[in-house]
Amino acid sequence: MLMNKEFYLSVFCVLVLAVHAAAGPAVASEAACVYADVHPVYPPLDAPPIARAVDTDNGVAGPSGAGCFANHNRAATWMTVSSVIHTAAGRDELIQRFGAISQLVGVQYWSTTEQAWRTLISAAFAVDSADSVQRRADYSRSELGTGASRYYRVTDTRTYAAINYRLQVQPSSPGQIVIETTNVESIKKWGITLYKADGVHTLYILNERSPGIWAYYSITRAAAETFLARGHEKSYINRAVALSRHYLQLPFTGDLSAARPRSEYFLPL
Repeated sequence: MLMNKEFYLSVFCVLVLAVHAAAGPAVASEAACVYADVHPVYPPLDAPPIARAVDTDNGVAGPSGAGCFANHNRAATWMTVSSVIHTAAGRDELIQRFGAISQLVGVQYWSTTEQAWRTLISAAFAVDSADSVQRRADYSRSELGTGASRYYRVTDTRTYAAINYRLQVQPSSPGQIVIETTNVESIKKWGITLYKADGVHTLYILNERSPGIWAYYSITRAAAETFLARGHEKSYINRAVALSRHYLQLPFTGDLSAARPRSEYFLPL
């Protein structure tokens, strides 16, 4: 059966936004993970981001920060985006951007299939629980600050399937932000499970290097259940870069260079 390639890519359009509520911790214990010890390669200040992918199906080591995931040795594809920028935003404002779920609508990414800019997400809103479909207001900074699980519902522009996700602000040191996201329900198409719950799992780690300068790092583990969801790393990375631009509030000009981060696919990280 022939299927549109972009369908498989679409399941990733929000994978950098997902967190799982399944049994057992989604993040490794503090003894196994110290966020301050995550040291990816960063580009120069205000330069294009560095985006990479690595496939660990063949026993290749995961990227910096992989040890912060439970069962981090499982076979998966890992995507990372790193950037360092000037910004007037402080810690509270940066956290608040992740809680502004409705603002995800309209984010633009570069489609490798169509060679054009496309809208990534057609609908996004906060919900009160993992199984709710009722829209509520975006999360306030105080709601996010409790460390409790928060939920939201996203519809991408390829599958048009609405999927619930969980978002949680993790405890971290002053001058650092750690946010975890994952899907709380399976991602399917035509009855085929592409990713089980917690199949697409992301950590965002932001560090304040000095006043007005923040380093951004996102690391996503995509554990596909079928070959149909594998082999689309460049498109996955374009979506992750689009979300980094959104959270850092970098201007979107439509310039094609904005879609071309410094990328090396399947380079050991």
